[in-house]
Amino acid sequence: MNFPLPPEIISAILGPYGPLANVRANWPLVEAALDRRDIYSPLSAVAAISTIGIETGTFSPVKERGGPTYLTNLYENRKDLGNVNPGDGAKFRGRGFVQITGRANYAHFGSEIGQDLEGNPDLALDPSIAADILALYFHERHIHVYADQQNWEMVRRRVNGGLAGWPRFIDAVTKLVTALNNPPPPAGTSLEVTT
Repeated sequence: MNFPLPPEIISAILGPYGPLANVRANWPLVEAALDRRDIYSPLSAVAAISTIGIETGTFSPVKERGGPTYLTNLYENRKDLGNVNPGDGAKFRGRGFVQITGRANYAHFGSEIGQDLEGNPDLALDPSIAADILALYFHERHIHVYADQQNWEMVRRRVNGGLAGWPRFIDAVTKLVTALNNPPPPAGTSLEVTT
């Protein structure tokens, strides 16, 4: 792994939004996906970790909650999302580490990562596939560039379209950046105390 903070520190910073087992299982997949897209940097990692914590609440891919009426009202007949068939609203609800929505997005991301997401939208819940989607999402929206500039508001806007979850997001970002600037000693290192 490139990121100098271990899963235990990441989990502690995210609190209830980053259960340790999920961070241990999923962060290496996300980090590898960022590497494959050639957009990894410590600050893009901070953006990804903070985004996943806020977007999922569990540091694991999620399916957008809501009943058929809610999803129909929100997404049905949305040509801008490619939802042109009856039932597309519920079928192509948000999924993943970042919530891709709409038939067009499932087709696009699926084509780009070599998965039939349009034919099987629940594939976006597979952590390795969700990691590839997140990395492509960051790449296409230049989120890694804004992260490297420490333009955290733009990072959030490029993911969310607004600033929903901003207080939790910026809290995680601030704590992660502070931890990066003050890394813990390597495991097994004893601290010498002088008197």
